[in-house]
Amino acid sequence: MSDAAGRKKLLEVKNLKTYFDVEEQTAKAVDGVSFHIYANEVFGIVGESGSGKSVTSLSVMRLIPNPPGRIEDGEILFEGKDLLKLPYAEMRKIRGNEISMIFQEPMTALNPVFTIGFQLREAIRQHTPGMSKAQANVRAAEMLSLVGIPDAERRLKNYPHEFSGGMRQRAMIAMALALEPKLLIADEPTTALDVTIQAQILELMMSVREKTGDASILLITHDLAVVAETCERVAVMYGGKIQEIASVEDLFREPLHPYTQGLLLSLPRPDREKRRRLDTIPGIVPSILDMPSGCKFATRCPLEELQCEEKEPELREVLPGRFCRCHLVDGVARATVGSGAWGNGR
Repeated sequence: MSDAAGRKKLLEVKNLKTYFDVEEQTAKAVDGVSFHIYANEVFGIVGESGSGKSVTSLSVMRLIPNPPGRIEDGEILFEGKDLLKLPYAEMRKIRGNEISMIFQEPMTALNPVFTIGFQLREAIRQHTPGMSKAQANVRAAEMLSLVGIPDAERRLKNYPHEFSGGMRQRAMIAMALALEPKLLIADEPTTALDVTIQAQILELMMSVREKTGDASILLITHDLAVVAETCERVAVMYGGKIQEIASVEDLFREPLHPYTQGLLLSLPRPDREKRRRLDTIPGIVPSILDMPSGCKFATRCPLEELQCEEKEPELREVLPGRFCRCHLVDGVARATVGSGAWGNGR
């Protein structure tokens, strides 16, 4: 499907609800999430730990463990086909071949008892019927070279523990992009790496993507700097729901939702006074088992009104291409949280 501007939608997530049964209660980890990703687009989902962003990505791949988890409702349309209605065998063919994923911690994603080469070859051969072991080995070495691992043929014989953290993540990128998928899901791909390696990995991921077919990317992160550097559009999650969707340029220039404003105010900026303390959002994220009945951010928002406590706002298109879940945003004026409004900026 395409939008009014003629851009093809590769992935459409509609009203996705993924729940977990925990101690005779229901944890609504993802509660009515909707977004879409265009072909050849880099789309980011940003939010605090526990906001539901990783569960969203696992839901797209249908990797939610059942029990205790389940996809309760919604649609996940990939090129118009609902992934939630596919037989398991057909979904396995899509994983790796058309949709690939880079997991947050490569040491747990890679099997420690098999060599890097064996795991790369198996991933390639699984989705390429008729390919010989020798042909898969050549392709595996090509991909390791492409992600910047020297002496690739020799390194194929290494086990994951013989690679550094950065090299393991490079191997994961090689594995994910070896079959030139149409969509790459990257779940916190730089979290476990040294700061000096993070920029290299992001740049590598983007360059290899272009060389292997210009796939769309769903980038899951808590780091707004990563979003600013890599994404075209971004969704901000909190409490299992998307609170705002905008282009990266619009989001950083004029955030609409109070939560987004709080996140941006908490970033260090070179134009601020050196001794001025950073703003922080007070309080903590509510328990997933005890979310507010109204706006999920109401308990921490300095602009909270009675209607915020009583009624959950809908995610609405308040400006062209801009969506926001807030009673105080109407498309003309935005909810405004000035610096220091959180009560601790000095």
